[in-house]
Amino acid sequence: MRVTGVERLSPAEKLGLLQGDVLLRIGRREPLEALEMPSVLEEIGAEKDWITVMRDKVIFRISTVGGAMGVTLEPFPLQEDVTVSVNGAWTPFYAAIRHDDALLLLPERIAAVWLPFPVIAYGYYRLWQMVAATVFLYGIGFATSMLAFVVIYCSSIVTLAIGGPIFLRDTAVKDGFMPRARVALASKDDAAHLELVTGAVLRLDRDKNKKK
Repeated sequence: MRVTGVERLSPAEKLGLLQGDVLLRIGRREPLEALEMPSVLEEIGAEKDWITVMRDKVIFRISTVGGAMGVTLEPFPLQEDVTVSVNGAWTPFYAAIRHDDALLLLPERIAAVWLPFPVIAYGYYRLWQMVAATVFLYGIGFATSMLAFVVIYCSSIVTLAIGGPIFLRDTAVKDGFMPRARVALASKDDAAHLELVTGAVLRLDRDKNKKK
């Protein structure tokens, strides 16, 4: 089924569904069932299952907490079979959207490779206040004693591991991004592609509105 419209402020919009999205699966149901029985879109919220979506050849899943009401659908015959290669488990992200701009995918956990380098990690994710605070604490620890520095350094790693995802979401909200549902990708490499595709769709919609 293809999404032909999304009602403003509806559960479907909060999930991040966009006009043009192709629904491949609705939980354990075939998408055609949602056309015959619209209640399927409400029931899936209670089941807390996933909707599998294809957006410009990028296939991803959206968590369905709250349901997906407020979307209009039409049959969409696929021209060829769609297969998804998943390396292990689907990788989950927190999704956020800025109005008339783009999609932002935030990791649910900070990758272990970042943990030994809190300052670099905060800088990569543009958490400049955390960069300044961490460097300041490192300076105090270094000026006090080597033991104090080691304690502060270890504490900064724990802080990054536990609070990093929360800091990322808070920063996104301050930048004008509104939280959406969880998104799961078959491959982490699809994250950048999905962000770009969604941004292009939203910017195209904004340009159309300007012409009107």
